Amino acid sequence: MSDTFVSSPMRDNWYQSSSFYGSSFALITSVNEDGITSIGPYQLSFPFEVINERSWMVVSRPGSNTATNVKRTHKCALNFIEYDKDKIQTILEFGFPGQTPAEKDAYNTFDLIDSPTEGRASNTIYPKIMKDAFQVFECTLDVKRIEENPILRDSSSAHLLLNIDNILVKEEWVPYIDGTGDKMPSVPMTYGFRGASTFWFGDVNPAYKLPIPDKGAKDDVVYYEANRLDDEVKFTREACKELTGIPPTFLRQALMGILGVAKEQGLTKIDRDFVVELNKQMNG
Repeated sequence: MSDTFVSSPMRDNWYQSSSFYGSSFALITSVNEDGITSIGPYQLSFPFEVINERSWMVVSRPGSNTATNVKRTHKCALNFIEYDKDKIQTILEFGFPGQTPAEKDAYNTFDLIDSPTEGRASNTIYPKIMKDAFQVFECTLDVKRIEENPILRDSSSAHLLLNIDNILVKEEWVPYIDGTGDKMPSVPMTYGFRGASTFWFGDVNPAYKLPIPDKGAKDDVVYYEANRLDDEVKFTREACKELTGIPPTFLRQALMGILGVAKEQGLTKIDRDFVVELNKQMNG
């Protein structure tokens, strides 16, 4: 096998015609003009804002059923399923453009149900969600920010900037979200449309976990973990520097304890003084 790099021609849909790009994908449910839920698979679907906001970006053909529906209703749901080879053929057929929900329903092997979220039962705006999903993101199109951003507004593709209103996770998977458990969902992969005749899919080996390397400033790890715990109460960098001596195995438990005391006192910021004083009280 040659180790020489050569230039690959730049073509339309370059990520699957000029290069290799493997990723997960979302099955997006939206409602058409007749109030019927439609399903569309999207590879170009990924987290957009992840710190103070929760948003998602979907890149679509501008005239796709999903883009048309979402631009009209401003609502959709992103459904994520585990790998099941028997379901891949259905997903492949979902991706063929121009089909009506009725046409898709004729071969659909997935069950659609109402959302359990209050006020989001299926109607002419809110879509059904997929019973088979291990998690679902319920979203609203951010029309204002799209119109204000010329890159999103004027692109030849439809850029659907979605604010995540609610995250639904199957109850069996909730204990594993923080990574302290021993398993992860088996997320299917796609490598896209290739050679004008095939669409590539694949499963993955079981996920495994590795300990965080003992490199760099340890307060970075504490700061990252601490500020994922609560939407309202945040730890300052100086506070986290006071907590670097906690063994990794007990870090989350210790942070949750500090967070609990802060919430009892009505605080929204945990600073160095708070941590120092709390350590004094605990150490007598």
